[in-house]
Amino acid sequence: MLVTVAIIVVLVALVWKFTGRPKGLPPGPTCYPVIGNSGLFKPSEAVRAHRNLRKKYGDIYTLMIFHHQMIIVHGYENIRELLYTHGDLFSDRPNTIINGVFNKQKGLMWASGVLWKEQAKFAVATMKKFGFGTHSLQGQIMEEVDCLMGELEKKDKQPINIKSTLDASVSNVICSLLFGRRFDYEDAKFKELVISLEKMFASTNPSSPVFIFPTLHHLPMTSFGQMEKSFKKIDEFTKEMIQEHRRKFDENNINDFIDSFLMEKKRRGTGRNSTFTDEQLTIVIREMFGAGTETTSNTILWALLALIHYPKWQETLRENIDTAIGQSQPKMEDKENLPNVEAFILEVQRYANVAPFGIPHAPKKDFEYNGYLFPKGTCVTFAIDSVMMDPAIFPEPLLFKPERFLDEEGKCNGEQKEKLIPFSTGPRSCIGQSLAKMELFLFLARFLQWFEIKPEKPNCLPPFEGNLGLTNMPRSFQLILEKR
Repeated sequence: MLVTVAIIVVLVALVWKFTGRPKGLPPGPTCYPVIGNSGLFKPSEAVRAHRNLRKKYGDIYTLMIFHHQMIIVHGYENIRELLYTHGDLFSDRPNTIINGVFNKQKGLMWASGVLWKEQAKFAVATMKKFGFGTHSLQGQIMEEVDCLMGELEKKDKQPINIKSTLDASVSNVICSLLFGRRFDYEDAKFKELVISLEKMFASTNPSSPVFIFPTLHHLPMTSFGQMEKSFKKIDEFTKEMIQEHRRKFDENNINDFIDSFLMEKKRRGTGRNSTFTDEQLTIVIREMFGAGTETTSNTILWALLALIHYPKWQETLRENIDTAIGQSQPKMEDKENLPNVEAFILEVQRYANVAPFGIPHAPKKDFEYNGYLFPKGTCVTFAIDSVMMDPAIFPEPLLFKPERFLDEEGKCNGEQKEKLIPFSTGPRSCIGQSLAKMELFLFLARFLQWFEIKPEKPNCLPPFEGNLGLTNMPRSFQLILEKR
C-alpha cells in the first residue's frame, strides 16, 4: 500500500514538474496536468483572448503549452524596454516549428546568434546596393505599380477580388531584388506560388500549440501541413532559380541578391563553418519572398477596404493628391506634401493590426524584469496589439480616425506616429520596413490617381474585420474600380 502511494506521489510530482508553472515566472491561468494551458482558446481568437488575459493577469503573464513556457508582454513601455533597451539580449528566437523543423535553424528571420548577425549584415548591405531603403528603388516599384494599374483597368466597373493579382504585383517587387526579374501575372508556376503562399498565411496560426511544440505537427489535424507544402513549392522554385543563376554567373555582372550571395560564397570558400550555403540561400529567399509579399499586400487590401467604408476620406486623399501632384507619377519626395495620405496609411496599419504578436523572441540568458524571471531560451511574445489599441496613446482606438496623426497645422507627426510600431522595434524589427513603407505609399497614391474605389454593393459593405491566420488578413471581398 505504501509503495503504491509513493509511486502515485512521484508520478504526480513529475507531472507537475513538467507541466506546472516554474517558480519565478510571471503569473498566469491554472495549468492542467500534462497539457498545461493548451486549448485555453482557439488560435483564431488569440487577439481577444490575450486582451482578456491581460485584464486578469496584468501586462506580463505566462502560458504553459505542455511543458513549454510562453511569456506574453503587453504595453508600449514594456515592449520598448525589452526589445530596444535590452534588444541584444532578446535578439534570439525560441525553438518553434519554423526554425526547428522547416528551417533547420538556418535562414534570417527565424535564425539566432552568430548566423543571424552575419546573414543580417550581409542581407542589409546587399539589398542597399540594389536600392533597398533608398529613393532610387521607387522607379522600379512604380513600373510594377503601373503594370498592376493596367491589369486592373481591364476590369473597369466590374466587381473583382484583386487579392491574387495584388499579391503577384507586390511579390514582383521583392522578386526583382531577389531574382533580378519580374513575372507575368499569368505565369503558371509563379501564380501557383503566390496562391500557395496566400493559403498558407490564411490557414496557419502562430498561436497554435504546434507552433512551440513542433512534435505535434505530425498529427493529421494540425494546420501546419499547408505551410510545409508552401515551403516545399517555394524551395523547389528557388533552387531552380539558383541553378539558373549559377549557370549564367558572371562576377563582373552582379544583378540581384542570388548573384551577390553566390559571389560571397565563392569569396569565402567552402569551409565547414561557412554560413553561405545553398540551403541557407534557399531559406533566406523563401523568408523574404513570403514576408515581402503577404504583409504588404494585406495592408494595401485593408487600405482599399477602408476607402470603401470611409468615402469622405477617399475624397480628401484624392483632393490632396490632385492638388499636390495631379496625375504625375508619385514619388517618395511627395510624401511631405501629402500628409493626409501618410496619416491614412498609418491609421490603416494601426487599425488593421496585421501582425498583432510579431515574431517571438528569446533571451540569450536568464533575465529578471519587474520581479519576474525570463529564463534563457523561453518563447517571449510581444503583443504589438496592446500598443495599436492602447487608449492612452490612441484615444478611441476602436474607431478608424486618420486625423489622429495630423497636428494643428495639418502635418503628419507627433508622439502617436513615433509610438506606432507595426514593424516591431529594436535590432530585430522588420528589415524590410523601408521597402514596405515605400510600397504602401506609392501603391495607394497610384490607386487613388487611377480609380474611384467603390463597393460591389453600396447598401451592403464588406465587413471591416479580419481573419487571424499567420497575419491578420481582411476577409475576402470584391470591389469596383472605376477609371477616372
